[in-house]
Amino acid sequence: MTPVAHGSPCWMELATSDPDRSMRFYQALFGWDYRVLRDGAGQDYPVAVLAGEPVAGIRVQPRLVRDWTPYLAAPDLADTAYQVSRLGGTLLETRPHVVPGVGAKALADDPGGATVGLAAPDEEWVFVAGEPGSLVWLEFVTHRAHQADRFYQRLFGYEQRQFGDGRDVDYMVYTTGGDSVLGRVRMAPGTPDDVPPRWIAHFAVDPDHGFDHTLHQARTLGAKLRFRPYTSALGKVAVLSDPLGTRFAIIDPALASDWDFRSAADDPYDD
Repeated sequence: MTPVAHGSPCWMELATSDPDRSMRFYQALFGWDYRVLRDGAGQDYPVAVLAGEPVAGIRVQPRLVRDWTPYLAAPDLADTAYQVSRLGGTLLETRPHVVPGVGAKALADDPGGATVGLAAPDEEWVFVAGEPGSLVWLEFVTHRAHQADRFYQRLFGYEQRQFGDGRDVDYMVYTTGGDSVLGRVRMAPGTPDDVPPRWIAHFAVDPDHGFDHTLHQARTLGAKLRFRPYTSALGKVAVLSDPLGTRFAIIDPALASDWDFRSAADDPYDD
């Protein structure tokens, strides 16, 4: 197996106060099945699978977590955790959470207060991405764009490419080894200062169903549309909140158009 590149998305996790309800929603929307692993503490850890391969984990969390949590690959987890603290971030767990088949993982807050996961993948690690019903793109939306660029570049060594002028339009793509990792987006002008940073996980629609059908199905299942769908060079996108309030996006790469720089930063609300 080819080692995962340092800083690449290697896992996604949904924190939810009602796992059964959340799992039913995403199963109906994306066709996920589930299997339950036993973590290092002997607790159940549900894993969503597509065609038998893992796409995400489910974590029980009593308080509302408004975003999916991405985990970025940190093969030397102890050193990366140390660097988080040295660079002004905060570790949220005193010891890693170990899930066989996934790896050792930990949560941290970056200096701007955004929670991000760090993970040292297990030898048997498998993570499906880029397929219908799985993660295809990440956006990180923040007021503190320059601070985020410095922190993540120093932590993971990302190269960064600006799309737009960096002022009115500020969309920075982080890359590693020549591959795009995520898009960092400055929040839209006029967004209240107290709106926290957010991660938006983009999941690909099934081409057999199409974008409009998937959006309609999501809303029928109880999701809330955050704002009007838009198209970009990545595809046609709709940002939603699931029935428990967690934000995510659906995207149809087949409907890509000329880049217009719109993104999840256009959603100014934290409701």
